Amino acid sequence: MTEPPQPDRPDDIHVRPFLSRAGRFVVVLVGLSGDALLVDAAYETWRALSPERHVVAAAVGLFVALTLWVLKQGGRIGGRGWLTDPGAPYIVLLGLFTFAAGTPGEMARGLVVLGQPAETALVAALLALVVLATLRFAGPWGVRAWWLRLAGLALGGYAAWSLALALRAHVTFTAVMGGDSAWRGFPAWARGGHVGAFAVLPLAFAREFGVAMTKLTLSGVMRWMLIFGLGIWIASRAAGA
Repeated sequence: MTEPPQPDRPDDIHVRPFLSRAGRFVVVLVGLSGDALLVDAAYETWRALSPERHVVAAAVGLFVALTLWVLKQGGRIGGRGWLTDPGAPYIVLLGLFTFAAGTPGEMARGLVVLGQPAETALVAALLALVVLATLRFAGPWGVRAWWLRLAGLALGGYAAWSLALALRAHVTFTAVMGGDSAWRGFPAWARGGHVGAFAVLPLAFAREFGVAMTKLTLSGVMRWMLIFGLGIWIASRAAGA
């Protein structure tokens, strides 16, 4: 004989709405922060008279206009749809970095974000991507095998440490992808910049792809596949420049 369902405890009644509100707040904060970065990139790139300023301004203007239209139609940040996904502005920003990563000259005079040239902003972006990729691969909702988690944490920690040192020393992104990152006693392919771009990001991408194949849906993983894929593409173009 099955037991009747038990009512929620009094503390559960208060905790669950709080967690829901907290999660909603984080989603909105992440989305608005990405929007602010995009607007800042458009303004500062235009102000710096970058050769790519017209394309950047047009792309950001179109994204903002479409987002406002969706919100006016009843959409909300974090709701269903591409434009309201909190990762959308970051994907657009990475796409603009990809556009401006053709040659070292284009990269140096490409986007300006938070007062920093693209060469510096891209090192910071790769550092953030490596941290996110490590969390997605080896975090609580990542791979289950303990040895894969340990390997992911080791690679991600090493790459993040190396990129943080490069960012602190103002090493350009092209130089980092050329092998100018710790440890310099290692061959270029084993240094932190290359490990982050060509080991940590591909592992995270493969994990997201595996989840999509297992669940037969791209829901919840497509944004990560795009973000990690664009990061790999930008690094590849800089390494081959």
